Amino acid sequence: MDAARLLLYYFPAGLMAVSLLAAIGIGGLFFLKGSGDRRANCLYGALLLAGGFTQLHFLFLFSGLTEVRPQLEFLPIYFTLWLPVLLFLHVKISLYPRYRLRVGDLKHFIFPVAQLLFFIGIWLVPEFRRPEGRYFYSPFYGGLEQALYLIIWPAYIIFAYQYLRRKRAQLGRRSLPRLLWYLRKLLKGSMLFVIAYAILAVSDFISYNYFFVDMRSQDWYAGAQSLTYTVLLLWLTTYGFQVLLWGRRLLRSGG
Repeated sequence: MDAARLLLYYFPAGLMAVSLLAAIGIGGLFFLKGSGDRRANCLYGALLLAGGFTQLHFLFLFSGLTEVRPQLEFLPIYFTLWLPVLLFLHVKISLYPRYRLRVGDLKHFIFPVAQLLFFIGIWLVPEFRRPEGRYFYSPFYGGLEQALYLIIWPAYIIFAYQYLRRKRAQLGRRSLPRLLWYLRKLLKGSMLFVIAYAILAVSDFISYNYFFVDMRSQDWYAGAQSLTYTVLLLWLTTYGFQVLLWGRRLLRSGG
């Protein structure tokens, strides 16, 4: 087996498969979790399920299955704009379990629902599909979906972190309670991986538009981009596994 192909294809593809199975499996368990706030549990379960199905979409593309079965490219399993919203709401309700969602909270779902409807539309009506190109059928056409992804992710992490700081100030404690400590770790790790993805995306945009170099055609770039999202998904999944395994005891003992 060629070492380069092992490193740039089989390793990322295998890791992507493991991450999507873990995310879907652990995400499903969150809907059965008895401890903690049920709404927060369901939101995190939905986050992992959405992340897992999005990873399946990326795996279809990365593995080349869409070249053999083009219809796989348009399955409505692409939820990139749902992830930051679900993470934000999970953190908010975990910190403030008495909070009740209001009509005004529906604004958070404008872009995610639009993305879902777009994919359902191009899946059901092939005539809506754009001719293949650099951005092929990318939601909202062209780079707008990519820009929204890069803006919404850090924005919602910052919003969630502001709620965390407010909760800490209300508690008036110098040391963080375990719940806040775990949530802060979750947000910091997520932001780190989002920044890494943003660096790759911006580098690709600059190289393509100003230096006429298509980084997406490079094997190393495809591998790096897939690994960036994969590591983010593994981070979210690992956090979920920790909460399921020890969270009830640790969070309650930490106050």
